[in-house]
Amino acid sequence: MKIKTLSTLICLGAILVSPALASHDSCEDRYIVASAVRTTEDVQAFVQCAYEFVREVGFAEARRAFNEDERWKSGPTYVFVDEMTDVPGASRAIVFPPDPSLEGLPWGVLTDDFGSDLILEFYRVATNFGEGWVYYSFTNPATGRAEPKASYFKAIDWNGVSAAIGAGIYRRDLPGSCRSDEVNAAMLDSHPSEGRLQEFVRCAAMELDSRGYFASVSLANDPRWKSGSIYLFGLDTYGYTLFTGSPANPLIGSELSSDYLGNFAGRNILGVADAFGESFLYYWNRNPGTNQWERKVTFVKRVTSFGVPVLIGAGYYLESPAPSMNGAQSGN
Repeated sequence: MKIKTLSTLICLGAILVSPALASHDSCEDRYIVASAVRTTEDVQAFVQCAYEFVREVGFAEARRAFNEDERWKSGPTYVFVDEMTDVPGASRAIVFPPDPSLEGLPWGVLTDDFGSDLILEFYRVATNFGEGWVYYSFTNPATGRAEPKASYFKAIDWNGVSAAIGAGIYRRDLPGSCRSDEVNAAMLDSHPSEGRLQEFVRCAAMELDSRGYFASVSLANDPRWKSGSIYLFGLDTYGYTLFTGSPANPLIGSELSSDYLGNFAGRNILGVADAFGESFLYYWNRNPGTNQWERKVTFVKRVTSFGVPVLIGAGYYLESPAPSMNGAQSGN
């Protein structure tokens, strides 16, 4: 009987602290904040918390907070509330932190770069589904330019007005948004991070996808894609080099081939990258900038170019000493 009671208490405790089930607690604890939004999952959680916040504090305080508080507004991330109506051009901005002076005014017909009236698209999804994603082009307040944006929203009664409350995420690694002055090898070399690396490889993958094999020459040699120790490479799914910006310029095999058993302990990392579509890889390689064996963080993405699967990737080297395990440094 005691065992059964103890098991019950453990289960109840697990339910009480489960993050997935304690959405109200995570919102009240300010776990979801604008500055921390990085993924589409973050956007959904952020919007859910904003929705609950309105119900908790009321319309006037919610409008003030969405416009002023850092919890709800950071750079390109903010909460918007728009009136929902099927009359073209009549929907009003209720909350618009990038420019509060527009609040209360009709948007007019907002036709984005994809040829859609985005307010009517919000209305269509809101009336049929109550919530969802809308993909469009909109001015990013952080750059002042129209960029692809994916926004998640929920239908809400805003003080008697049918409205949509939402937030979005701008994707600089979508077609038309990979600008050479923002995504290039020199910037990745001077400020390496996993986020910049992903963006760099994804932009290069779109270049390869749109231009095919003819893009390989520029991807291997153009200064945009090659700087210092940063370079791109393209492999087939067996690990053979299709193109590379590496000064070593191997004719066959690659730094990711199965020949480097010391790097991957026999693990088929090419098969993993092929199956998952994109992946981070961690290993040792010779840094062309120092000619020394150093730890490397690489991101690989699978694309199909003219019907041929290609693994395109790049990486950056870690200058700090490698961690030790049981007193022995791990490495090649």
